Amino acid sequence: MTSPPGGGTRRRRPIAVPVTALVLSAGLGVTAALGGFADAPKEPPKQLGPGAVVDQKQFLTKFVTSRTVYQPDEYGPGGRRFLEVELEVTNKGEETTGTGTPGKDGYFFAKGLLAMSPAIAPEGGPIVNIADEGVPSRQLHPGMASTVVLRYELPEGQEAPEKVRFDVGTFEFLEQFTIVTGSWILEQDGAADDSPPKVVAQVTLPVERGEEG
Repeated sequence: MTSPPGGGTRRRRPIAVPVTALVLSAGLGVTAALGGFADAPKEPPKQLGPGAVVDQKQFLTKFVTSRTVYQPDEYGPGGRRFLEVELEVTNKGEETTGTGTPGKDGYFFAKGLLAMSPAIAPEGGPIVNIADEGVPSRQLHPGMASTVVLRYELPEGQEAPEKVRFDVGTFEFLEQFTIVTGSWILEQDGAADDSPPKVVAQVTLPVERGEEG
């Protein structure tokens, strides 16, 4: 091996290591020893009541009231009883969409009403209509506030609850890099594909008693 001129040994230049890198390295070591990064605590849903407004990103939704309604039979004695929930909904998107239906298999606006408790499950779910257009409608136009009514038929012999609570989700816009425009989907509570929808608010409405018939 050839020695440096003068027969001495080669001096090694000191390598400067930033203090921040040392601190970061030490921190990562401690984190690994403790089992990795801890998940940040999830923010609990907001607890809201009558008159509350929830920003669902695609929609701005005001929870107005809940009530019982009696509909007499036109052709004989008796009638049908309903639980109605009145909302004021503004479509914040750029396209007309529908009122849809709530729940796990729901679609359009009402899909963001993730669950109602106690559950009232008439066949086919509630009727969801817009009540302020003279004739029944199910279209929510951009920038317009509409009165949306969810009508649940009460099974015979079942009393209406004292109050109902809605788990409310929110939507996010999914961009698509094709000729097809993006779409609104429910925001999920986690990064996994099978994560459940995120509950951003729980709204409780007392049920006002109407005419029972």
